[in-house]
Amino acid sequence: MQCKYSPEQLFHLVNHQLSNFWPDGEVLDSSFTSFEMAVQRIEANFVHRKGRIFQNDGVASFFDVTHSVQYSIFLYTYANQLYRDGSEDIAGRVYYLNKIMNSVDWFYAAALPEIFSAEHPLGSVVGRATMSDYLFLYQGTTIGGNRKNGVLSYPIIGDHVLMYANSKILGNAHIGNNVIIAANTMVIDEDVPDNSLVFGQSPNLIIKQKTEDEIRGKMSHIWIE
Repeated sequence: MQCKYSPEQLFHLVNHQLSNFWPDGEVLDSSFTSFEMAVQRIEANFVHRKGRIFQNDGVASFFDVTHSVQYSIFLYTYANQLYRDGSEDIAGRVYYLNKIMNSVDWFYAAALPEIFSAEHPLGSVVGRATMSDYLFLYQGTTIGGNRKNGVLSYPIIGDHVLMYANSKILGNAHIGNNVIIAANTMVIDEDVPDNSLVFGQSPNLIIKQKTEDEIRGKMSHIWIE
């Protein structure tokens, strides 16, 4: 992967940013292995994304830390890797740094898929849910739980799901493969079948069935597969 900074420079950059907010020492000194794994994960992610920034001059997996979407994805991935590796305290700091810098609330323990991306993701919130590859988020989107009859449930989301601005998937919702959630749509405790466009708000959703090719065609500007 081509990057404006070497791994050591990027590691120092994140460390310096964290130290500005938590001046209690070099909090990342023991986490370089997790850092290297996070870099490998975003390289495997970015190679699937179309766009001038992600594919710079034909070079796959280009990473520019001054591009806020790329950096927010990296900080989530790093926080998640730290969490996986048992460094939850540092994971929480990196997660918090992502909120401060990029205005996204992608919890470090949330299992965002290995292939996901976003555009203008300000105000997006992702909690505990089961999510599949090729998830794409716009601003104000929410994936999270809903408590019903004393039971807290989380969504299950298939692959190739696109969430437009301010859409929400909450609770015991099952979203199929190849689904587009329209802007301002709210899905709560409902199932959405494969190959669908979804509008409105639960319990009055409007679901328009399409073919897989039609839905994938509407995402063809996003993904390289």
